[in-house]
Amino acid sequence: MLPDLIGATRDYWRKLDAVEAAYQRNELTLEEVDAEVKALMVELGQTRRQLLRDSWAIAQTFVNRQGEALAGVAALGVLAYVWLTVNF
Repeated sequence: MLPDLIGATRDYWRKLDAVEAAYQRNELTLEEVDAEVKALMVELGQTRRQLLRDSWAIAQTFVNRQGEALAGVAALGVLAYVWLTVNF
């Protein structure tokens, strides 16, 4: 199943807002805020990379299974383009 990138982004912003609120209440130092933000960015980056890996794997599987059909559609498209350019 694909990771929920929109949900992960919402969680990132929610956590970022919590870090900002803690900083405003003087519960965190600037260095702690930097460390928290860096950790949150790493977490969101991992989710994004996982989504890209999974999407690429799905695309590869689709092409492997439907390769002949895709080649046929591409060939028809090329023939239609050639016919249109020659006749007009």
